[in-house]
Amino acid sequence: MQDKRLNNLQSGLDMLSEKDYLFYLRNSGGLGVVTDEGILNCSLFLPDKDNLQIDDAYEKMYSLLKQAFSDKISTGEIINSYCPGTYDLSINGQKFAGISQRRAGNAVAIMAYISINGNQKKRSQLMRDFYEISNFPKHQRISYPDIDLGAMENLDSLLNKPLSTAQAEQKIINVLIDNKYEINREEFFIIQNSLPYREAYNHTLTDLIKRNKTLLEEK
Repeated sequence: MQDKRLNNLQSGLDMLSEKDYLFYLRNSGGLGVVTDEGILNCSLFLPDKDNLQIDDAYEKMYSLLKQAFSDKISTGEIINSYCPGTYDLSINGQKFAGISQRRAGNAVAIMAYISINGNQKKRSQLMRDFYEISNFPKHQRISYPDIDLGAMENLDSLLNKPLSTAQAEQKIINVLIDNKYEINREEFFIIQNSLPYREAYNHTLTDLIKRNKTLLEEK
């Protein structure tokens, strides 16, 4: 959401379009990320948000990914990464994931952006170019990241073994099963096609489209 306040945002968006990237203003997280086939997005949707403090919600995702991939994973802001935050996940000081959360109604969604494989330096270079163009002249009140191409790495490289997004997804599911969560895809399919779900989905989608339309009109 903070990227909306960049002084020269339109030029940055034009650069993304020239490189054939689609872009949109998401409803969680503060700054931009790059997604492609090597990125896994994982979300936990939990009820009763009033009994789950903000840090506790982040810790749930951190614990899940730590169990799924490595005890070496630590949290803490990696300042020179793109979309830096307190709950960046890293191994040996190199970030591979970031966590955000969104609270609405009586629920909380905890979302992780995980770089599994692919060209992470290309992603970082794209975001560095974006901010060099968009943040000119530099914003006086908001500090946008000064991206170091070595600040982030893919999880497969950090673990030193091949890892696909499908394999990573299954590892996460296995941890959920080990922790006594029930994975019921048939019931989820029924919920997805229920009227309340479709109404909520369409409302959120309409809001997202409206927000992005406003963004383009403003710029």
